[in-house]
Amino acid sequence: MKFEIFLRYLLVFSMIIPAVVLAFLPVREYLKINSRRYFFAAWLSILILILGSSFLAALYSLRVREIFIPAGVLLFAFYFGFVRLNFTKKLFCFFNSLMLCAWSNFLAITLMAPIDFSDVLIWYKIRLFTVKGACLCLGFSVISGAIFYRTLTKKIPALLHEEKLTGAWNYLFLIPSVMSVMLIWMAPINPHLMIIARVRPITIVLAIFILFAVFIFYEIFWRITASLTESAKLQQENNLLQMESKRYNALKIYMNETRALRHDFRQHIAVLAEFARAGQVDKILDYTEQLNEGSRNYVLYCANNAVDALASHYDGIAKKRGIKIKWRLELPEILPVKESDYCSMLGNLTENALNAVENLEDKNKNITVISLMLSEAMLGISVDNPFEGEIKFNRNSMPVSSRSGHGLGLISVSNIVERYGGSLKIKAEGKIFKADIIVYCNET
Repeated sequence: MKFEIFLRYLLVFSMIIPAVVLAFLPVREYLKINSRRYFFAAWLSILILILGSSFLAALYSLRVREIFIPAGVLLFAFYFGFVRLNFTKKLFCFFNSLMLCAWSNFLAITLMAPIDFSDVLIWYKIRLFTVKGACLCLGFSVISGAIFYRTLTKKIPALLHEEKLTGAWNYLFLIPSVMSVMLIWMAPINPHLMIIARVRPITIVLAIFILFAVFIFYEIFWRITASLTESAKLQQENNLLQMESKRYNALKIYMNETRALRHDFRQHIAVLAEFARAGQVDKILDYTEQLNEGSRNYVLYCANNAVDALASHYDGIAKKRGIKIKWRLELPEILPVKESDYCSMLGNLTENALNAVENLEDKNKNITVISLMLSEAMLGISVDNPFEGEIKFNRNSMPVSSRSGHGLGLISVSNIVERYGGSLKIKAEGKIFKADIIVYCNET
C-alpha cells in the first residue's frame, strides 16, 4: 500500500468533517447531549471512521462510493440519535449538508479534469482524486459553508421553529435530497469528457448557477415565511390584547361596584343591625347574599395579566356551553417563558378540551386546568377532560382524527414544547384524556 494512495483516500474521506459540521449547524438547539465528553467521543469516532475507511480503501483499492454509502448510512444513524427533531426535519438538514458537499465534489472534478486526466489509470480503476483535487474539494466545501453560514445558523433554525411549516417539511426535504442525487449523478465518470469542446466551461457555470439558485431559493422562502410569521404573531398579540382589554373593562366595572359598596357601607350596616335586633336571621342572610353577589362576578384566575385574560376568555366560552372548568393557575406576574408561547400552549389545550366535552352529557362537561412552577427552571401545564369513543394515536404518540384541521393545535403545542426542550405527554385512560407539559424556562 503506497502512502500517496492512502493520503489521497484520507483527503477524500476528510469530506466527512465539513459534512458533519454543515449538518449540525442548523440543529444546535436540538442536540440531545450537550456534554463535552460526549462531543469529544463523537468526534473521535468520526476520525476513527475516516482513518479506518482510508486504510481499507487503500488496502483493497476500493472505489470511494463503496465506502461513502455505508459510511453515510452510519452517519445518518448517528445524526438521527443525536438530534431531537422530527424525521423529515432531520432529513432536510442532513441532505442539505450532503448537497453542499456533493456540489463541492462536482465542481472540483470539473476544474481538475486536465490534472486528473494525467493520472487516468488510477482514475479509471478507483476514480480517486489527486492530492490537489482532494484539497480543492475540501476548500470548496469550506467556501460553500461560508456562503451558507448565515442560512445554516439563522434562517434554517428559524424555519425549524416555525409551527405553520410542520406539514411542509414532508416535501421540503425533497429539495436538498433531489439536488444531492442530481449532483452525484452529474459528476463525470471520466474526466477526459470534461475537456472536450465547451463542456467544461459550461459545466462550471452550471455548478455556480446551481449553488446560487439554491441560496436564492432559501433566502426567498425564509423571507416569505418570516413575513407570514410576523403577521400571525401580530394577529395573536392582537387577539390577546382584545382579551386583556375585555378583562380590564370587567375589572373597572367590578372596582366601581366595590367603590359604591364601600360608599354605602354605613347604610348596609344599619339595615343589618335592624334585622339583627329583630332576630330576623333569614333576612340577614338574604341581604348579605345580595351584597356578595356583585363580588362573585369577578374572579382573578392568575397574577399574570395575559394568562388571566386568556383564562377569563375561555371560562366565558365554557359557561355559554354549559361546561365547568376547574382552574388552578399558580403562576408569577412575570412568566419565565414568552407570554405568547405560554398562552398558545394553554389556549390550544383548553380549546381542544372544550370541543371534546361539548357534546357529552351535562355531568361529564368538566375540565381541569392546572399550571404552576414545578421549580425555578420548570413550568408545568396539565389539562384533562372526559371523552367518549376511542382515540387513536400515531407513531409520534399524537392523537389522530379524520376531521379536517383537527389536531393542528396539538402540533403547534408540540412544536413550542420542542423549542424549549421540554416534554409533552398525551394519554387517554379510563375515558379521561390528559395532556401534560413540562417546559424548561432557561431554554428561551
